[in-house]
Amino acid sequence: MSVSCAQGGQISTLTLTKVSGEPSLDRGSAIECDTASCGAGSNGAVAIRLTTVALDHHAWSPPWRPLAGIDRRMGVNVTDLAGRARVTLGEMEQITRSANIPTLLMVIYQVTGDPRWLQPPYRPTRSRGLSDHDTGGLPEDVQQEIQLAAARCFYALQEGQPPAIPVPSPEQTSAMLSACVGEDVHESYGVMFSQEFRRRIRPVEPAAPPRAGVPHGFRVLVIGAGVSGIIAAQRLKLMGVPYLMVDKHDAPGGNWRDNRYPGAGVDTPSHLYSFSFAPTDWERHFEMRPELEDYFDHTHDLIGARPHTRFGTEVVRAEYDEQRAIWHAELRGPDGTRESQSFNVIISAVGVLNRAKLPRLPGMDSFPGPSFHSSYWPSGLDVSGERVAVIGSGASAMQIVPAIADQVKQLTVFQRTPPWVAPFEKFQKPIDPYARYLLHTYPLYRAWYFLKLYWQFGDKVLDSLRKDPEWPHPERAVNAQNDAHRVFFTQYIRDELGDRTDLLDKAIPSYPPYGKRILLDNGWYRALRRPNVTLVDEAVGAVTPTGVVTRSGTPYDADILVWATGFQASRFVSTLDIAGRDGVTLREAWDDDDPRAYLGVTVPGFPNLFLLGGPNSFPGSGSFMYFMEVQMRYIARLLNRMFESRIPAIDVRRQVFEEYNEIVERTAQTTVWTHPGTNTFFRNDRGRLVFVSPFRNVEYWTRAQKSGLNDYETLGPGSAGQAEEAESA
Repeated sequence: MSVSCAQGGQISTLTLTKVSGEPSLDRGSAIECDTASCGAGSNGAVAIRLTTVALDHHAWSPPWRPLAGIDRRMGVNVTDLAGRARVTLGEMEQITRSANIPTLLMVIYQVTGDPRWLQPPYRPTRSRGLSDHDTGGLPEDVQQEIQLAAARCFYALQEGQPPAIPVPSPEQTSAMLSACVGEDVHESYGVMFSQEFRRRIRPVEPAAPPRAGVPHGFRVLVIGAGVSGIIAAQRLKLMGVPYLMVDKHDAPGGNWRDNRYPGAGVDTPSHLYSFSFAPTDWERHFEMRPELEDYFDHTHDLIGARPHTRFGTEVVRAEYDEQRAIWHAELRGPDGTRESQSFNVIISAVGVLNRAKLPRLPGMDSFPGPSFHSSYWPSGLDVSGERVAVIGSGASAMQIVPAIADQVKQLTVFQRTPPWVAPFEKFQKPIDPYARYLLHTYPLYRAWYFLKLYWQFGDKVLDSLRKDPEWPHPERAVNAQNDAHRVFFTQYIRDELGDRTDLLDKAIPSYPPYGKRILLDNGWYRALRRPNVTLVDEAVGAVTPTGVVTRSGTPYDADILVWATGFQASRFVSTLDIAGRDGVTLREAWDDDDPRAYLGVTVPGFPNLFLLGGPNSFPGSGSFMYFMEVQMRYIARLLNRMFESRIPAIDVRRQVFEEYNEIVERTAQTTVWTHPGTNTFFRNDRGRLVFVSPFRNVEYWTRAQKSGLNDYETLGPGSAGQAEEAESA
C-alpha cells in the first residue's frame, strides 16, 4: 500500500508493508496526505490531518519517537504525522480493545454529545488505590459496547467528522471527569481542568508577545536546564524574551544527569511526567532514566534552547543593583574562567533534590571499598557477587534494591522507618502498542488520559491527608479515609510478604499513610523475601574497615556501601549565593533552612528574582511538571504586565508575603505531614513544613490565577511604588 504525502509542493511515497498474519490495511491504492489542506477529495483521497482537523491541530507537533510497536503489529507507519495511514473500522475496533475504558467514554461523549454515555450502565466505578482502572469496573459486555462505540468515534474523527463538543466548558469538564473517575469532582475544578484540556489538545501555543513589546536590552538569566528550566525557556521563547540558560551539567535533564543508579526511573506515570508542549510516545507506564534523558534532550532542542544555553557553567554569585534595577551575575565556565553579566530578571530552576545528605558517622573514612551516595553511583561499578549494604529505605533505595538483589552475593538494607508502599500493576511495564497508537494519534484521548491520571495521583487522595479533629485514632491515621488506606496498604504488604511473617513488624509502618512520601512498589517486597537479602530495622551508628555497625552495636560486613540517605531538601536554592536589597543574602533571609516565599515564587527583598519549585510549592500529590508550568505561566503574566506598564522591577509586598505564609502555616497544621509520628524530608529540622504545598492543587492554582501586580511594589527608575491592580488571567 502506498501513501503519497504532499509537503512544500513535493510528493513523496511511503510504502506500508503488511505483516504476514496481521490485520490488513485499507484496500485503497493510495492516500493523499496534503498537510496544507484538510478535506477529502472526490476520489476519496483523505488529508492525513483529518484525525485532528476538527480541533484545529495544524500547529500540533507530533511526538518525536517512532511508534515501532504499531509498525510491527499493524504495518502502519506512524513515525510522523505526514506518514500516518488511515486504518479501517475493523482495525480500529481491534485497537480500542487495548484502551482504557474510562478514557474511551470521555472521547465517545465528546464526539457524540450523547449524555447517556456518562450514566449507568456505562459509568465507571471508583478505582482503588492508584490503579489505572482499565476496565472501569464494568461488566465485560458493557466494556465491549464501549470499545465498539469508541472505535466508531475514532474512525469518524479520522474521516474528518468534527466532535459534537470541540472543547468542554468548565461545567462539562468537571461533570465528565466525575463520570470518568467514578466519584464527584467538585465544580471548582472545572476551570482549571478545562484550561488544561485545551492546552493538551493543542500543545503548541501561538506566540503572544506583550502588547507594549519587550524593552530593548531586556534579558533573563535562567539557572538550570532541568524540568523547570526547560519550562521557563519555552515560555520565554513564546513571549519573545531574550534569555541565557546556564547549567553545571553537560546536557539538559538536571537531576536525571546525576542519579544514574541501577533501576533509576520516574515514580510518576510517564504521561503525567510530560511537558504539555512536548507530548511524546512513551514506551513504559513509568519510564526509565535513559529514556527520560533522551526526552529532555530532545525537548530542549525542540523549543530552540540550545543556542541560548551554556552547559558546564555555574552562577558563582548574583547581586541586585538597586540603582539600576538589574542583577549582576558572576558566571564560571567549564574551564574555570569567570565573567560578569547583567540581567533584568533571574529565574532559578535549580531544583531541590540535588544536594546529597550524608550522615556524619565515626569511621566514615576507614572503609576501603566503594562508599558513595546513591546520586553518585560510580560508572561501571559491578556489584556481581559482592556484599552490598544499602543504608536507607526511601525512593532511591526502593529502586536500587530490586534492581541489584539478584546480582549480589548478600544485600543488607538498613531502615530507620519503613515506607508506605502502594501497589501499581503497571509499574515499569510496557504500554500496549495499540494503546500507544491512540495516545500518539488522538489528542482527545491523550488529554483525557492525562486528566484522569492527574486526578488519580493528585487531588483524589488529598482529602485523606487532612486531619479530622474528631477522629478517635490519631496515632494510626488522621481521618477515616486515611485509616481505610492504612488497612488497604497493610493487607497489600501482608500479601506481598506471604510466608515471611518475620518481616511484618519491620515492614508495616506505625505512622499514618502519606505521612512520608508514598512509594510505588516495583518489586520491593519480593526483593526483601529473597534469601540473600536482610532487612535491618535499625540505624547505622558507625563505619568500620569491614562494613558498618548499628547503633545497638551489631556489626555487618560489606564490600560496598550505598548511602541512599536522601537530600538536603529544606535548603532551597542552596547551590546559589544570591544577595538582594541592602546586600541581604537569600540564606540570611531564610535563616539557612527555613525558607518561605509567596506562592513559592517570590521573596521580599529580592526584586525580579523568581523561583520555580520554591518553598511549599511542590504538589503533595500529582504532577510536578504541571505545577512548574503553572508557576511559569504566573511569572510570564507578571512580566507581561511589567512590560505593558513600563515597570523595571517588582518586589512582593511584605504584607502579602506574611499573610500568605500564615495561611500556609495554618493549613500545614491540618495535614498528615505535620503528624508527630512522622519524620519526613517535607519538614525542616525545626519541624516546619517547607517542601510541599499544604493546599489542594486547585487551591494553589486559583491563588496563582488571582495574583497580579497589585501584590507587588514597583522599583527602579520611574517607578511609582505600589503597582496598580492588574488583570491576572
